Amino acid sequence: MLRSAILGAAFLGLAAPAFATSFTFETAKPVDETRVTVIGTVWTCEGTVCTGEMNRKKVTLRDCKKIAKKAGEITSFKNDKYELSADDIEACKASARG
Repeated sequence: MLRSAILGAAFLGLAAPAFATSFTFETAKPVDETRVTVIGTVWTCEGTVCTGEMNRKKVTLRDCKKIAKKAGEITSFKNDKYELSADDIEACKASARG
């Protein structure tokens, strides 16, 4: 009986929805499109600010570079707990589309 309860709880844990966190990035110039899809996320953009939900906890330089290739020069990338450093933002800018 206890074994069944443990297996049931484990199954529910696997079936639970993934944890999504709201992320925001800002660009140097307004983004041409109101929706940009990159890194498996649909980003909703208004002017230079874009927001999206990602199944990650932290912002990364790697993600910033991928976004920059699609959206242009990134000036900030953050969520409610983490933000890329000024050095990482400079490295990210080098990946921006031309």
